[in-house]
Amino acid sequence: MASVPLWVTLVGFAAPLLTLAGSAFAYVLKIYLDAAERRRGQFFELMQFIDSDRPSATKMAAIYELRRYPEHRDFIVRFCTTQSANVSGVGAQILIDEMAQTRDAMMRTGR
Repeated sequence: MASVPLWVTLVGFAAPLLTLAGSAFAYVLKIYLDAAERRRGQFFELMQFIDSDRPSATKMAAIYELRRYPEHRDFIVRFCTTQSANVSGVGAQILIDEMAQTRDAMMRTGR
């Protein structure tokens, strides 16, 4: 009876392990990409919330939550700087102050 060459044995052992490792990597990558997409969606939901007809106190909380998104730092700084002039109505000064504090906090975060 002839012996099986070493390379055949190694390929027979390594191929399933490489397949398993590749599948695990693809699964982790999918989870990471899904989490990034959910986070991006949450950011845009916050922006829609700020632009809605909700009470000032809840908008203030939404503006505060923008600080959790340092990856959008440049946009948030521009948004808080330019849009504070457009705030009007009951509680306008509270929103303007929160925008200024959020802008300042995002400017301090750096890159």
